[in-house]
Amino acid sequence: MTKRSIGFLAVLMFLVGGGALGCSGDEGGGGGDGGLLSSNGGAEDTGAVEDTGATTAEDSGAADSGAEDTAEPDTAEPDAPPEVDFCEAAGLTPTTLKEATEGFGYLDVAGDFTVNTLDGGAWTLSEEWTGCESYVFLNYFQDLRSNPGGTWYVDLLWDSDIAEFLSESPDNVHYFFTSFQETAAEREQQLTEMKRRFDAYLALNVDDVEVRASWQRRLHFVTDRSTEIEGSVGAFMADYLNYMFSEDAIVDLGDRGQAQPPLPLVFAIDREQHWDPGGSLSEFVGGSDKFVMASYLGRFFNHKAALREQVAAETDVTTVTLLDEEVTERVFTQTITLPDGAEMAAFDTLEFDIEVTCPHRNPFACSEWDRIARIAYCLDGAECTDRREVVRWITPYWRRGTRRWLIDASPFLAYMREGGEQSFYVEMGPGWERKTSRLARMELRFATRDQPRAIRVERVFTGGAFNAEYNDSKEPVEIEVGDASRVELAVILSGHGQEAGNCAEWCDHRHVFTVDGAGVARIESEPGIGEGRTCARAADRGVSPGQWGNWAPGRAYWCPGMPVDVMRFELTDRLREDRPSILRYSANFAGNDPVGGSIALNAYVIWYDE
Repeated sequence: MTKRSIGFLAVLMFLVGGGALGCSGDEGGGGGDGGLLSSNGGAEDTGAVEDTGATTAEDSGAADSGAEDTAEPDTAEPDAPPEVDFCEAAGLTPTTLKEATEGFGYLDVAGDFTVNTLDGGAWTLSEEWTGCESYVFLNYFQDLRSNPGGTWYVDLLWDSDIAEFLSESPDNVHYFFTSFQETAAEREQQLTEMKRRFDAYLALNVDDVEVRASWQRRLHFVTDRSTEIEGSVGAFMADYLNYMFSEDAIVDLGDRGQAQPPLPLVFAIDREQHWDPGGSLSEFVGGSDKFVMASYLGRFFNHKAALREQVAAETDVTTVTLLDEEVTERVFTQTITLPDGAEMAAFDTLEFDIEVTCPHRNPFACSEWDRIARIAYCLDGAECTDRREVVRWITPYWRRGTRRWLIDASPFLAYMREGGEQSFYVEMGPGWERKTSRLARMELRFATRDQPRAIRVERVFTGGAFNAEYNDSKEPVEIEVGDASRVELAVILSGHGQEAGNCAEWCDHRHVFTVDGAGVARIESEPGIGEGRTCARAADRGVSPGQWGNWAPGRAYWCPGMPVDVMRFELTDRLREDRPSILRYSANFAGNDPVGGSIALNAYVIWYDE
């Protein structure tokens, strides 16, 4: 071991042993100048035997009989099955391998790399590139505590269930199991045991030969030390660990202490060939890390790739940029210029393309809570004291990297029909919260797609404190069809707070709308609120995996790191033609009176023409 790596390991053991990972009141937890780590020195012989392809078996052809064989040898090759392109067979669109960019930020392009594996072979990204797969690295760290007590949490991770991991993972992800252990013998022992577990499970539980072969193709047990992997991956690990133990990496959380970046137990290269931090492998605060939580990364990458392809394929779209810059303020008003009224009148579709990136390498420099974020239309221009919400999403807990969503807001085109200069209120969490910088890109996408056009919109109900008086303020509303060809109810809804009954974030709050006494919309949550991994499984709809908080369990009507969809219900056939109809709204807690928390609700009536 070089002096450099001895110094690094000493700092590493001191910091981990002192509990400096995560939030700590220890002011000096991240310092030290001995933390430099080289990705070039100290590479060791892994002991792998080169496969030369030689054989000691003799030719199995006919023995020489002493007579000359005058027959022409049969040189025809047997018919081989045609090669099937992996991406085509999977129904996925491939991309070409990109040129790497300098740096290891989460918008940088990862470069080529080569790993040596337990089977004696080498695997190189550029040679194995399909263009529709992602690459997840699960990294073992030996016990680095200076005063070990109890089971090392990384050992708990590597002992976690692999059945769930295999069942939850998509089929287009490669997993690389690596180790930071110093000697080749230690790494080989660690990875051989992990490989044995996977081999045994697949042999006993997966009968389908093709499925088993698919997993064997995508599970890689790497003998190189994680920081010494050839190419971009080893450099990424070494650079991150150097950063992790630098003074610049520490985030000051005020009275909550100093926050050091976590060990890189997981990171990834997504389908766009960008680095992704992976994040936490715990499904809730205080829970053990589990391999299964890494399986949701591939789902998230597939969501982002599909969204990118969808946007790229759309034609005849008029785009207007609302925001494209680094922002620190959470609440502000943006004024933009839309197409003129004649052009706006032709549009029947409005989508918001929203992309937010936390570029910081320490997750605790990112926004920390699951807060309501929204875009509202300003009825009174730039003053924006009177506004109407048109788009909502929930921010993730402490999540580095990029998330992106395409949110339909077509019902609210009616607000913007005049075109020209218009103002929007942007809220990415409460204005009083700790300021954090982020890269934000928000774009309005207008199109004509042969669907009814919203020509009028009226907000009819809002939420409030979910208590015994909640329904008292919900006055009935008169509505008429008028000249519209279609009338619709549109609802944006999420519950918050953790009061009686865990309401209204984790409770079964229900919402009922009636027209002239007859039910037209009944909104009820799915069973299992607060249980399981409902939100984790929504990674394929845009939930960011790896959040440092209670991100995985299901909520009523929302998940952290995902849009809150507009729920739409047709009213046309329920409305009277001879006089106004009466629209009423009420809410309850599992059929009983409201008990606590708050309901963030905006309900609108939308009128359309053909």
